[in-house]
Amino acid sequence: MERVREEMQTTELKIAVEELSPVKKRLDITVPAEAVKREIDSAYKSLRSSVNIAGFRKGAVPMNILKARFSGHVQEDVVKKLIENAYPHALSEKAIQPVDAPKVEIKTETLEEGKEFAFSAVVEVSPALEIDGYKGMKLEKKPIEVTDKDVEEGMQKLREVKADFKDVDRPAKDGDLVVVDFEGFMNNEPVKNTKSVDYPVLLGEKTLLPGFDEALRGASKGDNRDANVSFPPNYSEKTLAGQEAQFKLTIKAVKEKGLPEISEEFAKSVGCENIEALNAKVKQELATVKETHEKERLKNEILDKLIEKHPFDVPDAMVNRYLGVILNRVIDGMKQGAYNPGDQGLSIEELKNKYREMAVRQVKEDVVLDTIAAKEKLEVSREETEKAVRSIAESRGVSFESLMGRIEKEGALEIIKDGMKHEKVFDIIIEASSAA
Repeated sequence: MERVREEMQTTELKIAVEELSPVKKRLDITVPAEAVKREIDSAYKSLRSSVNIAGFRKGAVPMNILKARFSGHVQEDVVKKLIENAYPHALSEKAIQPVDAPKVEIKTETLEEGKEFAFSAVVEVSPALEIDGYKGMKLEKKPIEVTDKDVEEGMQKLREVKADFKDVDRPAKDGDLVVVDFEGFMNNEPVKNTKSVDYPVLLGEKTLLPGFDEALRGASKGDNRDANVSFPPNYSEKTLAGQEAQFKLTIKAVKEKGLPEISEEFAKSVGCENIEALNAKVKQELATVKETHEKERLKNEILDKLIEKHPFDVPDAMVNRYLGVILNRVIDGMKQGAYNPGDQGLSIEELKNKYREMAVRQVKEDVVLDTIAAKEKLEVSREETEKAVRSIAESRGVSFESLMGRIEKEGALEIIKDGMKHEKVFDIIIEASSAA
């Protein structure tokens, strides 16, 4: 790759910028001798006014003694201040906006009055993109259709939501809810944080550690069972990761799932006047879900085409930031017993390698969408933002005021606004597209 280098001389700094890649630059910054002397003089002046040395009045310690005793401290302090002052000035002069903290290398081994001070800062920046062809894209649009079978399946899912569990006097089978007390042991000693009382286990769903379903299947109320459990290597409780424990289980109850019948009474229980109104409601909700899924499919198709047509590098700092978010989500899921296929037993480094490409893709998606949003001069009004937050609050069953307060406190409002801008980008592209 051709390396680009430019230099600029100001009254304060000499700045050279070298493009190491489309998303990485090195700034070579030289601070003139006069500025170095000013900082050194200022540092010793401040030191003289504050230091106490036996035999001298405060503020009257000779400079040669100060230099003999504190030159190392002053050097460190002055170098830090010179970098703190020069680095942001250099960024401003060169109109560079880094996406992360710089990697600084000091070139001047010893700071001396009458000599320049030089250092370099390697920074990563967002890729500069020119995106075209996003209007008039050919997209494979699929019609939205809700069939009678879809409605029937929707009704069945609604029955599942309204299901209740009743005690039965028989051995447990898949689909039953088993209420159990349990505790883990190693070498016949109780293991910390492995005891629970009246814990509900839905057999067949594998909501607990491997081995529980097998031990509980066929058990009846009052039974005692044993289960050997191997904790995965990346288990959230590090002292148990990769270990094997013996669990003692006491079955408190076996409950069978009961589904309500579709009736006028059932319709009214979900806010509909009759079965016909319930059917219409289910059909409308399914249509909304299918429309959402279809838009998501179109969004992926759009991003696939734009990223393929406009290849670009992404900075490692952004990838690592996105990767951190993904891994936190994966690990939180593990702590709750929800494992993604293939994640069980992987170390943190293996998880990083597995999900890195996903992080790269997410960075590219956001860069593409941000670029188009800026080109289209898209904005999100306060009213639009509040409407979106109200919708989120309603879906979570919390007040708008409390949710908005938390969002603003956590600094997440801009993330929501960026997401809304991205939706506007998709709407523009889909509306201007043609059928493939």
